[in-house]
Amino acid sequence: MKIVFCTNAFENVTNGPVRFANIILEINERFPTHELRILTEDVSAERLSALKFVHKVPVKIPRLLKPMGQILRWFIYYQHVKMLEKQFDFDVLVYINSFNGTWASLVSNKPTVGMINDEKNMLATWTNFELKPLWFKRFTFQQFERLSASKHQLVIANSVFLQERIRQTYQLPAAKVTKLYKTIPLDGIEFNPHRTFGAPIKVLFVKADYLVGQLPLVVNALKGLSQYSFLLTVIGPEPWFETHLRSFFVDVPNVQLAYEGPQPQSRVYEAMRSHDVFCVPSYTEAFGVANIEALAHGIAVVSSRVGGIPEVLDDGNNGWLIESGNVESLKAALLECIEKASLRLQKAENGRKFIQKFSKDEMLRNFVQMLESVVNKY
Repeated sequence: MKIVFCTNAFENVTNGPVRFANIILEINERFPTHELRILTEDVSAERLSALKFVHKVPVKIPRLLKPMGQILRWFIYYQHVKMLEKQFDFDVLVYINSFNGTWASLVSNKPTVGMINDEKNMLATWTNFELKPLWFKRFTFQQFERLSASKHQLVIANSVFLQERIRQTYQLPAAKVTKLYKTIPLDGIEFNPHRTFGAPIKVLFVKADYLVGQLPLVVNALKGLSQYSFLLTVIGPEPWFETHLRSFFVDVPNVQLAYEGPQPQSRVYEAMRSHDVFCVPSYTEAFGVANIEALAHGIAVVSSRVGGIPEVLDDGNNGWLIESGNVESLKAALLECIEKASLRLQKAENGRKFIQKFSKDEMLRNFVQMLESVVNKY
C-alpha cells in the first residue's frame, strides 16, 4: 500500500498531531510492504536533504489573500498531490486536518482520509452565538469540516470522547469515524516521580492557547494557597501575548511568573524533569498528549475532567482531575498533590504503567490497518 500524508506543520513540533506526522515516517522501515510519503510546507532545506520520503510544498500566498490562506492551501496541496502521483501512484491520501482535505475529498479519484484532532470548530453553535471573529471563524470552519468528514472515506479521531463528538455533531455513521490514540516515543525518557517540592514549588503550564488551558484559573488557585510560594513556568503562548498574561499575576505575591514563550520539545521535556507539578486544566481538550509526556517523566499531573483527558489520566488514577473552571476544586487538588507525597508517588507509578497502552508500535499498526481497510473497501 502506498500512502500520501499531507500536513501543513511538520518540522516545528508543537502538538500531538505534528509529532504523529514525524513518527509515521517509521512505517517505511517497520512495514516493508507499505510506503509513505509526506507533503508539507514546514520543512527546512537542511532537514529536507536528510529525509528521503518528505516532499516540500512551496506555499506563497499574496498578502491580500492571507485571510483566505487556509482555504487556498486546499488547492495548493492537491496540486502537489497530483504532481507526486505521476511518480508515486499512491493508494490512499491522508490529511492531518480533515478541513485541509476538503477539496481533495470532493475531487480525488483515490480514497481520502481526514483526521480531526480537536473539537474547537464544533464549539461554535447558535446557542452560544457571539458577534466575535473567533465565533464566525469556528462556525465557518465547522461547515467545511462537516462537509469534508462526510466525503472522506474515513475520519480519524484521537480519543473515544472526540470520536463520539464527531459522530453526533456531524451525524456520521458509526463506522465512518474511528479512534487512533496518538502517542510519544517512551525510549530515552527517564521516569522520576521523586520531586523536591521545595520553596518555591515549581508548577509547569504548557499550552499555546493559554486561555483554553485556563491559565487565569491556575494563577487564582495558586494565589489561594498563600501558605506556599510558587514558580509558575509558562511555555507556549506567543510573545505578543506576554503583556496580557502578565496581567493575571498582578497582586499575586506568592506566585512568580517565568514566561518562556514557544519552545522546542527538548525544552518542554527539560522543564518536565525539573518541575514539581504539571497543571493545564483546559476547558476543552480532545486528548492531551502533553499529559502523556508528563506521566512518562513522573511529574505530578493536575488537569480537568473534560474531553479525552480522563482517558489519559485513567479517570483520576494517574493524576488529579478537577471540574472545569472551578477554582476551589483546583485549589483542593493542588493542595492534596503538594501535601500527600505517598499518593503523589502512587499516581505517578500508576501513570507510567498505564501509558504503555499508548505504545508507538501499536499506534503504527493500527494506523496501517485503518488505511488498508479503506483501500480494500474503495
